[in-house]
Amino acid sequence: MTFLLDTLNFGLLSGGFGPKEIWEAATPFNKGIIIILLFLLALQIYMAVERGIMYFQSSGASRKFLKLFMETLRRGDFEAARRAATTHNKSHIALVLKHGLDIFQYEKQLKALNENHDVIQPVERAIARGTAEVTELLKKGMGTLATIASASPFIGLLGTVWGIIAVFSDLKTKGAGDINALAGSIGEALGATALGLIVAIPAVWLYNFYTNLQDKTITNINNAASQMIDEFIRRESQS
Repeated sequence: MTFLLDTLNFGLLSGGFGPKEIWEAATPFNKGIIIILLFLLALQIYMAVERGIMYFQSSGASRKFLKLFMETLRRGDFEAARRAATTHNKSHIALVLKHGLDIFQYEKQLKALNENHDVIQPVERAIARGTAEVTELLKKGMGTLATIASASPFIGLLGTVWGIIAVFSDLKTKGAGDINALAGSIGEALGATALGLIVAIPAVWLYNFYTNLQDKTITNINNAASQMIDEFIRRESQS
C-alpha cells in the first residue's frame, strides 16, 4: 500500500499525468472523446444552474402566494385570489390553482342555469390536467441529466480502450522500448475513464436531487389543490 501511495504521489507531483500532458499525448480520437465529455460537463453545469434558479424562484413565490391565496379564497374574494396567482406566476402551485379557480367560476355560471350541475368534478379534472402539465415542466432536462450520468463512464471507457489499443499497436511495431514511456501512455489512456467518472458522478447526484425536489413540488401542489377543493365543497354545501 505504501508503495502505491508513493507512486501516486510521485505521478501527481511530477506532473506526468496532468490535464495538459494527457491532452498533448492523446490520439485525435481520444481528443474527440475529451471534447465530448467536457461538453457534457458544461451542459450539466448549465442545467444544474437553470433548474436551481427555477426551483428557488418557484419556492419563494409559492410561499407568498399560498398565504395570500388561501386568505382571499376563504373570504370568497375570487378576483383577489386570481390576482395573487397572476402576481406570483413563478410558482408552479399558482399555475395549477389558478386554472382550478377559473374552471370553478365557469362551472358556477353553468350551475346557475342548471341546479343539478356538478361543479366539483370538472375542477378536479382541471387540477389533474394542470398538475400533469406542471409535472412535464419540472421534468425538463431530467432525461438529459440521466443520459449524461449513464453514458459518460462508457464514453470515457471507450477513450481508454482506444488509447490502450494504440499503445499495443505501438508495441507491436516499435517494440517494448522504455517501460516508463509505456506506463505513461497507459496512464494517459486511463485519463479518459477518469474524466468520464468526473462527469457522471455529479450528474447522478443532481438527477436524484432534482427528482426529490420535483416530487416535493408535486406533493405541495396536491396538498394545496386539496385545500382549495375542500373550500369549494364547503361553499357548495352552504349554497
